[in-house]
Amino acid sequence: MPAVEPGHHHLLWRETGVPQKRSVAENPKRGLVGHAGPPSWAPVDTRSSAGERASSMRFILIITAVLALAFGGWWVWGSRAVDARLADLTQELREAGWRVEYETEGTGGFPYRFDLDLRDLELVSPDGAFGWQSPRMRVVAQSYQPNRLIVAADETHRVSIPGQDLDIAVTGPRASGAVEIGETLPVREFTFEAADLRVASSLGWESGAGALLAALRPNGGVNGYDAYARLDEVALPEAWRALDPSGALPATIARAEIDADLTYDAPLALSGGAARLERVALDRFAIDWGAVSVAGDGRLDIDAQGRPSGELVFEITGWERLLDLAAQAGVPVAQSSLLRGALGGMAEDGVLTAPIAFEDGAMRLGFIPLGEAPRLR
Repeated sequence: MPAVEPGHHHLLWRETGVPQKRSVAENPKRGLVGHAGPPSWAPVDTRSSAGERASSMRFILIITAVLALAFGGWWVWGSRAVDARLADLTQELREAGWRVEYETEGTGGFPYRFDLDLRDLELVSPDGAFGWQSPRMRVVAQSYQPNRLIVAADETHRVSIPGQDLDIAVTGPRASGAVEIGETLPVREFTFEAADLRVASSLGWESGAGALLAALRPNGGVNGYDAYARLDEVALPEAWRALDPSGALPATIARAEIDADLTYDAPLALSGGAARLERVALDRFAIDWGAVSVAGDGRLDIDAQGRPSGELVFEITGWERLLDLAAQAGVPVAQSSLLRGALGGMAEDGVLTAPIAFEDGAMRLGFIPLGEAPRLR
């Protein structure tokens, strides 16, 4: 072997392909140039790496346990808050004169949901004129997003209005919404949808709709909300259809739609005092009923007694047929030849533009009185 110049022995390590490591073997001389016999390698000590893995695993388990305890604690606190909110709301309504009855076992769904199941519900207004009953209603919120609610209602309800009770059956009623976290839980958005709506009155008439959609959300104004509602395939009561024995109009209204901006004196909220409606800006009102179609818009201001003032303007195609039906139904104003003549003079190309004015609690079409205006509070 040729002599190795001092400082150049590392060249031989590169030529033989051996990694340049110092103290790999137990004998520091083994593996040097000039050593006789095959190279000998000592086993690598893995005890330290195994210990590091065990320490890492223990750390992960500890963190997981801490997070689980924190999540469970959050659910316990949140479930108690839900029960407290329900109790507060119930007390507020009862103090305001409402009759509020229901059965519940409190909030469940640990640990992923806040699940509130209410049974045998009954709600009656202070004057007894309005009421609602239902066998069951379920309110669900994910524990990681408690301000977003899903409401699954029963398919049967009873609604009481002045003079009659309405038994309502509906398929798949479902509502969802969101509130702001705060003292009164202001409403951020709300949506309700259902299918196969059927209404039976204690007075004997029946009606229904193929689908129902309603939605509400803030519109960016002060205490302002964008409200939308739509009914498809609205079935008219039998008594109404009897007024049209020739079948000039379909038995169902294909579509009824309303889109409006509502302004209140305070934010709509799940708790606290009830907000009062102050203004209605009707952006779109539409009815599609065979040869009859109605489109309207306008604006109404609501006073402290709930009386509207302002004007709504409707464009009506097929208005003569509507007037005939109203006259057959016994509506006195519809039987007036003066009204028919006035409307004929206002119509153009078969389309009647009808501005309805609201003032001092009454409605009128031009100079023709239409009766008392409905109260909107």
